[in-house]
Amino acid sequence: MLIGFTRQRGMALTLVIWLLAAISMFVTGVVATHRVESRQNHAELQRSKAVVAAEGGLSLAVYEMLQNPDRYIANGQTHPVTLDGVTLAVSVRSEHGKLDLNFGNLDYFARFFHVMGTSSEEANALVSQMRMRRDQGEPLQHLEDLLVVTSMDTALYQRILPYVTLWGGDGVPAAAFADQVLSKAIGLPKAQQYNSNPGSVVSIDVQAILADGFTAGLLATVQITPEDSEAGIFKVLHWQER
Repeated sequence: MLIGFTRQRGMALTLVIWLLAAISMFVTGVVATHRVESRQNHAELQRSKAVVAAEGGLSLAVYEMLQNPDRYIANGQTHPVTLDGVTLAVSVRSEHGKLDLNFGNLDYFARFFHVMGTSSEEANALVSQMRMRRDQGEPLQHLEDLLVVTSMDTALYQRILPYVTLWGGDGVPAAAFADQVLSKAIGLPKAQQYNSNPGSVVSIDVQAILADGFTAGLLATVQITPEDSEAGIFKVLHWQER
C-alpha cells in the first residue's frame, strides 16, 4: 500500500514538473515574441521618424532654393544639414543634367547601358526598343514605363534611375549639372562653371540619420512652383523612399 502511494506521489511530482516545464517554455516563448515585436515596433517608429525628417529636409531644400538660389548648386553636391537634432545629407540635381528618356540621343543611351553593366548586344537591343516606341509617337509618361516598353530588368533599371529623366527635354544632358558617372560614360565635356539656369524641375536626394543611428533616404523629383500658392511651393513628379 505504501509502495503504491509512493509511486502515485512520484508520478504526480513528475507530472507537476512536466507542467512547470511546459509553462516555463510557454512563458519564455511569449516573452521572446514580445521582445521581437517590441524591437520591430521600435524600428518601425524610428524609421518613420527618419522618413519624416527626410521629408522635412526636402521642404527645407526647396525653401532655401527659393530664398537663396546659390545655396544649393544643382550638380548633386552633398550638403550637410542639422534639423532638430537629425543629421541630413542633402543634394540637388537639375533634370537638365540627366538623359531624357523621350528626347535624349539614343547613341548616348547605348553607351550608358553598356557602362552600367550590359553587353553591347543587350545595350543595342534596349535602344532599338526605345527607338521603336519613339517611332510610334508615344512618349513615356512615367519612369517605370521603361520597364514596360523594353526588356530591361529591374536591377539595371535601379542602377540607371538616378541618371535618367522625363523632365529635362534635352537631346544632350547639360554638362554643368551631369553626374560624373554619366558624363564619363557618354563623353560630355568637363563643365567649367555652374551658373547656368537649372530650371524649375530638380531631383532632391535627402539622407536622414537619427541620433540612435536609424536612417531613411528619400529621392524626389519636384517642380518648384512658387507662384502657385494653392498647390504649395513645389509639385512632386516622382517619389522614392529608400
